[in-house]
Amino acid sequence: MSSFNIPSSGMPSRVRIFDTTLTQGELVPGVSFSADEKVEIAMALDALGVDVIEAGFPAASEGERKAVAEVVRAVKRISRAGFSADICALARARRTDIELALESEVDSIHIFMPASKLHLEKRLRLTEEEALEQVIESIALAKSGGVEVQFSAEDASRADPEFLWKLCKEAEEAGASRINLTDSVGILTPDGAKRMVEEAKARLSKPISVAFHNDLGMATANSLAAVMAGADQVQVSVNGLGPKAGIAPLEQVVVALKEILNVETNVQTQLLAEVSELVERLSGVPVYEIMPVVGPLVYTYEAGVHVHALSIDPATYESIPPEEVGRRRRFIVGKLSGRTAVIEVLREMGYKVTDEQVEEILAKVKELADKGVRITEGVFQSIVNEILGRKEGRWFEIKEWLVVTGSGITPTAQIKAKVGDKEFRAASYGVGPVDALANTIRSLKGIPDFKLRRFRLRAISSGTDAIGEVLLRILGPEGEVEASGTSPDILEASLKALEDSVNRIKA
Repeated sequence: MSSFNIPSSGMPSRVRIFDTTLTQGELVPGVSFSADEKVEIAMALDALGVDVIEAGFPAASEGERKAVAEVVRAVKRISRAGFSADICALARARRTDIELALESEVDSIHIFMPASKLHLEKRLRLTEEEALEQVIESIALAKSGGVEVQFSAEDASRADPEFLWKLCKEAEEAGASRINLTDSVGILTPDGAKRMVEEAKARLSKPISVAFHNDLGMATANSLAAVMAGADQVQVSVNGLGPKAGIAPLEQVVVALKEILNVETNVQTQLLAEVSELVERLSGVPVYEIMPVVGPLVYTYEAGVHVHALSIDPATYESIPPEEVGRRRRFIVGKLSGRTAVIEVLREMGYKVTDEQVEEILAKVKELADKGVRITEGVFQSIVNEILGRKEGRWFEIKEWLVVTGSGITPTAQIKAKVGDKEFRAASYGVGPVDALANTIRSLKGIPDFKLRRFRLRAISSGTDAIGEVLLRILGPEGEVEASGTSPDILEASLKALEDSVNRIKA
């Protein structure tokens, strides 16, 4: 990779991945997973290959206790990965928390206690001696229930070192199988993270875990530094979900460990994009488009210098092949593209064009770009359809449509459409106008059954008359397809995307 990256002699060859999406994720304002959603995410994490799934915080509510127990049953009953991840429950160092966690029949309990005076005195009103006593009693109680225990020293990065190591040592001697050090406010540098782990390894005999918050964007770098110093486990979450700025993102940490440090995990990286999208959909927290590893634009290139180099050797601009993380390489045309780039992209899309059509398409691209419109795949497709008349002859084509919605009105849709060589009319209703349109399309004779897996709307120009782009992922009889539609009218953009989807699943 780079001659400047020098491996550490104390670095492990493999580390455990402790996933906290189901607990830290719910600390994002507005995020709350239902029991079914927790099971769905847990099953995906198990298939992904994480070592530990922190399923929830049983002491939080009766519903949370039931959800944790259901995750335990589901993962142990049906493991798609060939083995089951360790299912863990989060608990404070309190008797009631431990007892409720044990009732959930988890494999392990993650007990935490602040290590800094700031948290002990201001938040919990505990002395250091009282904190030590609670930790020892809680670990002993958990161990008596026949489970493994991980102990976390919360806010370890701001703790007095003498008390921090005393607390960790007492937890270790009480029966904790692993000691976790948390940088709760993300203030450590990679050098600081490295020193913290080195000191822990010198003072403690049990495996060391680390958890870094991303307040200042250091979580991934600190996780790698900790592993270089000998950390045996890293706590992460899918898409970095967590309070404030989140925690170390699973996908970034796993790929960086492998590609930069040559440290292995059990994670099946080709599933990373799929799991990221699942958590994005169920949490409602969007993945920003250029987010490392899983962002939808990470492997999308605007035709130009980069595309030329990539066509010769992808390694010129990619350290990780897209297929390795469940993505694919895509090219689009943009403001700075020339004729050659337009011809190449059109060729890959399956179009045969004349020189005159190329010039017309390129002129339209530059006209829209100069107006501040983002030239996305959907926008480019619309330009091509408009200029080439590509829409004619499509297997499924909507000729007329009407949607009625409003306060106190059940959203309904009517369409006239061509399906093959026949025309049909249909009407249906839904929970919203897009759902009504989708249900109406489904009701047409000859339309393959499909399920909407992902819906994303974004503005690609500014102002109240902005052009909207709708991006869909549709599950059809033969698998998933992606489609898009653009228009200043959101419903029309949705309709175009649905029309495109049906043609793709039929193809």
